[in-house]
Amino acid sequence: MVSVSKMGSDHYKTEILTTLLRQDNLSDPVMAEMINVTKSINSDHYRTVVLTKALERTLSPASYQLVVESVKGINSDHYITQVLKSMLDKPIDSQVLTNLLSITSSIESDHYRTEVLTTLLRKQDLKEEQYKKLVEYVNTMGSDHYRSQTLQTALAAPNMTDGKLIAVINSAAQIDSDHYLTEVLTEAAPEVKTA
Repeated sequence: MVSVSKMGSDHYKTEILTTLLRQDNLSDPVMAEMINVTKSINSDHYRTVVLTKALERTLSPASYQLVVESVKGINSDHYITQVLKSMLDKPIDSQVLTNLLSITSSIESDHYRTEVLTTLLRKQDLKEEQYKKLVEYVNTMGSDHYRSQTLQTALAAPNMTDGKLIAVINSAAQIDSDHYLTEVLTEAAPEVKTA
């Protein structure tokens, strides 16, 4: 893999790595090294091609963590979203999920951030602290539309607790639009328990 990382052409690095990824007998250490080599690919497109191909396999938590580290080097919100959504198709270790959540705060586009956060809410079982952190990232969005969309998806997530509900309601208070605020609060209403 050292010789691949020393190559100058991202295209040829991608050709070699995706060809190797077609083999069925790759061990986890080999997979981890291949994922690590993606950090030497400068093109967001080619790095995404290799990472999404690697994510078609079941990876160890250590390999998933290397994917997260590689994604940090991608500049395009579009390509970050592609990789993260591919990653979220399978159950992920809690620590990796926590690290993945921190990447979502670097996605500048409210549209792409919403895609990742709503996919995460639908496909992963978040612990309460992870859920609250996700809701916190919603507050940094500029668009009331995307805030509302993400918070409504958060309310539909399984295992609603009082702490999660309070986090969503507090986050909804940051929404300026009466229309979008009403959408979130009417979705939250059935979860509110009377004292």
